[in-house]
Amino acid sequence: MESYADALWWSIVTATTVGYGDIPLETNIGRAIALILMIGVIGMFTGSIATYFLTDQRKENGTIEYIKNELSHYEKLSADEFERLIVLMNQ
Repeated sequence: MESYADALWWSIVTATTVGYGDIPLETNIGRAIALILMIGVIGMFTGSIATYFLTDQRKENGTIEYIKNELSHYEKLSADEFERLIVLMNQ
């Protein structure tokens, strides 16, 4: 490595596991475009995974959301509604 920029480029390429061992990019414009693409792909990948898990969790916890909503105005609940909440919480 001949410069700090080369060392920085090598570390980014290694950290993103892109490699570029067979076709090294030498121009700054090429490196900038590749850097944007590397960061963008990693961001989209991790964002997609996070969205998947967060979306799944919300679907499974519909009962919990219902209970929270009902408890937010518990003073207005009838005895039957209160009993229903108790049954749901015991499940």
